[in-house]
Amino acid sequence: MQIKNLVYYNDRKHYAVYFEILNSSCFPPQMNILNLLTKEKRVAGVEVSDAVVRIAFLRERKNKRLKKTDIELVLVEEPINDDIIMEGQVADPGLLSKSLKSIWNKAHIEADYAIVSIPGDTTYSRIFSFPKSVAGQRLTEAMKLAVSYQLPMKIESTYLDWEQIPSTRSSNQIILSTIPKKIAESYIDALDVAGIKTLALETHLSSIARAIKLKPGQATIFTKKTPDTTTVFILKDGILRFSRMLPNRVVSEKELAEEIRRIKTAFEAEGEENAVEESLENMPVCDDYANYPELMKQEGEKSRWFPALGAVIRGQIEEGQDNIISLLPVGTEEAYTYQKAAAFMGLVRNLTIGVSVFFMIAFLGFHLFVVSLAESSAKASATLSETSPLGELTEKENLITHTNDLSETAQNILSTTPMWSTVLTEVTNRTVDGITISRFVASSINGKIDLTGIARDRLAINQFKKSLQESAMFTGVDLPITNLEQKGNVPFTVSFSLSDPSTIYYK
Repeated sequence: MQIKNLVYYNDRKHYAVYFEILNSSCFPPQMNILNLLTKEKRVAGVEVSDAVVRIAFLRERKNKRLKKTDIELVLVEEPINDDIIMEGQVADPGLLSKSLKSIWNKAHIEADYAIVSIPGDTTYSRIFSFPKSVAGQRLTEAMKLAVSYQLPMKIESTYLDWEQIPSTRSSNQIILSTIPKKIAESYIDALDVAGIKTLALETHLSSIARAIKLKPGQATIFTKKTPDTTTVFILKDGILRFSRMLPNRVVSEKELAEEIRRIKTAFEAEGEENAVEESLENMPVCDDYANYPELMKQEGEKSRWFPALGAVIRGQIEEGQDNIISLLPVGTEEAYTYQKAAAFMGLVRNLTIGVSVFFMIAFLGFHLFVVSLAESSAKASATLSETSPLGELTEKENLITHTNDLSETAQNILSTTPMWSTVLTEVTNRTVDGITISRFVASSINGKIDLTGIARDRLAINQFKKSLQESAMFTGVDLPITNLEQKGNVPFTVSFSLSDPSTIYYK
């Protein structure tokens, strides 16, 4: 059993709108249509480091010799400028997004989403222990209380998440991770601009813990070196139990061995268990992924792929089952829902614009055709007026009359076609912070329109109702008060009508 509770959200507006219009099927842009129908999500693992970006991606490949389809592991590695990521922070978000987009397109990454692994220089992790008697909801409440008193930074300036890890005989344990909002958002913004739909953000060490094969129940000490730092960390059963970053300018190579010895002694004294030292470069890949030919070719250099591999392994977790720590402002499953809804909204917008342009062009073309036909008929009538029999003139006149009737019918059809995109745009503009819209239902243009969703709190509900009432497009805004005992994540349903339905018809 795992507990996951993201308690602080950012101030940006996150919303999703779904439609129920005559059971129509719509598919998000830049996503494979079959994937949406089958609810399959293709996820890449992306490692962002100071000097390089590595991507791991699983895709189907047709084996012509065996006449079947198998899975291949795609590995992509591209260097980036050394001034983009500095000490784990994004120094140039614009250049990072440009580099990521270039790598994504160059490598033809056929993934809809990504799990992103970043340096852990600015993150903070800690394991909290509680008595065995504290479990379930009591454990969640105890963790919230511990965070409010024991976090060594301001809560309002961080994103944090936690999960329950395998417990000891006498205690339940929860691991907590945090990251400054400013740093997390610099990665999120760069990924968004690059067009990468991010499902989770985690550290390199968390990804590595998932990628390598560890001896069950054995705590193992590793070191991970970069040009500027050496990170000493301890893994056990796929969980990061301890990490410390040692700047090379502070701890020399000679002092490193003594520092590792002190860390090992302190860990064993606190946990009453032995820890063994291993070389990260010599660690095998976990069994399920060890036999991919692409990894077997990396003999002696497999360790550099551990963060990207661990990220792509996380991406294979079934939807609804990912309760692992994420440093995004929302949990992994919420991020997947948001990204899917955002893509869906983009498609609806593009379809609406496309249909509108199509009808406009069709009407213009038909109108020009009618004008041209009328002119040709008029000239023909003038030329043949003296010689043509009365019957032919009558036939030409009837043709012109019929053509004019068709033109008028086309105009009437267009004038009775509502532009729902106008209503959607107004609802989007009127949505306030803390409101997540999950459903939009409109039975007819003259009837009631219903919105269903979740509000962060009741203040957000009241602000949303007021915002809708201030709209000149809407009237009769009604938001019943329900679930009075619920203070946060309050479900709501609001209904309203159009003040003047005629304003959203084609003119």
